[in-house]
Amino acid sequence: MGRKGASLLAVLAAGGWSFAHFGAVSVQRTQRERKPSASKQFKASPGPTSALLPVGLVAIAGTATRSSFRRWSPVARAANASFKLFGPEGPTVLLSSTLIGLSTGCAVVVFEGIITTMEELREELPLPVIAPLLGALVLAGIFTAFGGKEGLAGTDIKSLKSYAAAGGPEPPENWPLRAAGNALSAAITLGSGNSLGPEAPAATLGANVAFGLGQVFSIFGTQATLDEAAPKGPPPSKEDCELIERALSGSKVVASLPGKDLDKLLTFFQEVRIKAGDNLMKHGDQVADDEPGLFVTKTGELDVYFPDGGQEKKVFAYEESGQVVGELAVLFRAPRAATVKARTDAVLLSVDRCSFEACGGRSEGSMARINQNPDALLASGAAAGVAAGFNAPIAGIFFASEVVRPGDDNSLDLTTRLLAAAVSAAVVQSFLPGGPAIKTTNFSWDGGNGELFLFIILGVLTGMIAYGYKKIVASSRDIITWVTDQGVPNIWLPIAGALVTVLISLLTCARVQFDGFGAVNEVLRDASEPLGEAASNLSLAPLIENRGSIGLFGAAPLLALMVLKIFSTAFSSVSGLVGGTFAPSIYIGACLGGALGRMIEGAAIAHSAATTYIVVGMASMLAANCSVPITSVVLAMELAGGASYEATLPLITGIGVALYVSAVLLPALLDGLDRDAALQRLGEAAEDTGL
Repeated sequence: MGRKGASLLAVLAAGGWSFAHFGAVSVQRTQRERKPSASKQFKASPGPTSALLPVGLVAIAGTATRSSFRRWSPVARAANASFKLFGPEGPTVLLSSTLIGLSTGCAVVVFEGIITTMEELREELPLPVIAPLLGALVLAGIFTAFGGKEGLAGTDIKSLKSYAAAGGPEPPENWPLRAAGNALSAAITLGSGNSLGPEAPAATLGANVAFGLGQVFSIFGTQATLDEAAPKGPPPSKEDCELIERALSGSKVVASLPGKDLDKLLTFFQEVRIKAGDNLMKHGDQVADDEPGLFVTKTGELDVYFPDGGQEKKVFAYEESGQVVGELAVLFRAPRAATVKARTDAVLLSVDRCSFEACGGRSEGSMARINQNPDALLASGAAAGVAAGFNAPIAGIFFASEVVRPGDDNSLDLTTRLLAAAVSAAVVQSFLPGGPAIKTTNFSWDGGNGELFLFIILGVLTGMIAYGYKKIVASSRDIITWVTDQGVPNIWLPIAGALVTVLISLLTCARVQFDGFGAVNEVLRDASEPLGEAASNLSLAPLIENRGSIGLFGAAPLLALMVLKIFSTAFSSVSGLVGGTFAPSIYIGACLGGALGRMIEGAAIAHSAATTYIVVGMASMLAANCSVPITSVVLAMELAGGASYEATLPLITGIGVALYVSAVLLPALLDGLDRDAALQRLGEAAEDTGL
C-alpha cells in the first residue's frame, strides 16, 4: 500500500474508532443524565435541526461498531482500556478532531480545485493578464446578490469567537450561506490572479467548518427552554435574591446571561439543607441537567477536599454567607473538581443547569466546548485550514496559537489542534500533489557565524520594508474611503484593486499575480545560478522577459518586483478583494532576500547561496508583516522541505530583528509610540491578515 493510501486508512481508522467511542459514551450519558425526549432535543437545539439525523446515526453506528469489537477478545480488551483511559472527554476530542480535520481537508480540496480550474481557464484567455478584472466583475455580482459586501460579513474568526463566547451574540441566520459565499469569493479572487493569498480564506474556512460542527455537536448538550424548566418550589425571598445577586456579581455565570436575565434566573433558585458531616458534592461526580449544580452559601460552614494520593487533603473552606460553589458544573458540564463536606449544618441556595439554560445562559452544550474552552474548536479549524492550504501541519498548529490565540489554552486543546491538522493534511495529500511547496535544493548556511551580520542587515531592511508596507496599506485605505465618500458603491471597489494589479502585471509579465508559489519558485530557480554574462544587478530589462528564464534577475529587477508587489497587494487588500497577506508577504520577502543575495555574490567574505537569503527574507517579511514569528520559522522550514536544520539560526536572527524594527523601533522613532502602544499594535497586526 502506498504512503497516501496508508495515510487515508489511518484517518478513516481514527474516525471509526472515535465514532465507536463517542457512540458508546453518548448512550451512557443519555442514560445517566436523563435527557429530554428526542422531540424536545430537536426543538431546543441551537444548531440546524436537519443535523440531528446524521449525528444520531453517528451515535448508533458508534455503538454498533463498539459491539462488533467484542467479537474479538484482544480488540475488546484494547477498546475497553481506551474507554477507561480517555474518560468522558476522550470521545469529544477524538470525534471533533477527526471530523474537523476530515471536513476541513475536503473543503480545502474543493477550494483549491476551484482555484486550479480558474487558473486553467485564465490561460485560455486571449489576454490572460486581464483575468483579475474579470474575477473582480464576478465578485461584484456575488456582492450584489448578498446585498453588498456587508451581506457576507460575520464569518471571520473574530466574529466566530464572539458567537462561541459565553453571552455572545447569535450568528446570522444565513451564516452557512455567508461562509460559502466568502470561500467562493476568495477562490474567484485568487483563481483570477489577484495579488492576495489563500492562507486567510483556508484558515477561516476551517474555523467555519469547526463552528458548524460545534452547532451539530450541541444536540448532545441540549439547550433547555422555559417551557421545559419550571421552579421546583417556592421562589426565594427578597433577602435571598439580594444575597444571590451579590454573590454572582462579576461571575462568569452572569456574564453568560444575555441582557439582564439574572432576575429571571433568581426565580429558579431553591433552598438546600445539609447536615454536618454530609457531602454536598464529591470529586469526579457528573451532574445531570436537573440536579443542583451551582450553590450560594447562606448559613453554615463547608470544607473543600482534593484527592492527594490515596487520601483527601483539605484545600479551602467556605465560612461566609454569599460564596459561590460549583459553577463549573453549570457553565461547562464539567465533573465535580473537588469534594465539599459540611463542617456544620448548612443552608444553601441552588440552581440546576436546565434552569440556567432556560434563562438564556450559554453552557458547554450551546457550543460543544472542548475541555471548557470555547476557542479551542475554532483554533482547531484554523489549524486544519492552514495545514491543508499550505501542506504544512506543524505551521498550522502554531498559526492557530499566534493568530486565533485561544484563551485558557491547555494540553487537551493542543491535542485537538494536532489531530485536526494532521488529518486535514493527510486528506489534502491524498487528493492534491504533495511535497515541499518551495522548490530549493540549496538552502543551507555556509558562511559561519560571521555571516550572521549579513542576516542582521537583512532583518533590518525587512523590518523597514514591512513598516513602509503598513503605511502604504493605511494610505490605500484612506484613498478607498475617499472614493466611497464620493458615492461610489463599495461593490465596485474590487474592480479598482484588480485594475491596479492588471496595470502592474503589464509591466512585469504578470509576475505580481497569484499563482500559488510559482512566482516564489521562479525567484528561487533564477537565483540558483549566477547572473549571466549579459545580465547585471542594475538592469530592469528582465522584468518584461518571459517567465521561466534562469540567471537573469539581478538586484534591481528584484527590488522593483518587491515594490510593485507591495502596491498591488495593498490596493487589493483594502479594495474588498477576498484573500490573505501571508503569500504576498512571502513573495515580497523573497525578492528582498534575493536582491541582497545577488549583491554579495562574488564577495570576498564567506557567504551562503542567494537561495538561503531568499528563504530567510520570506520568513522575516512574513513575521514582520503579520506578527507571527514562530509560525514564520516553522512555515519556512516546512515549505522548504526541512532542507537544512542548521539554517534555522539565520532564520531566527532575521525574523527577530525584522519584527523588532517594524513593530517597536520604527514606530517609536517615527510615530512616537511608547512600548505598550507598540506592543498593542503588534497584537492587532496578527489579526489584520485577512482573517
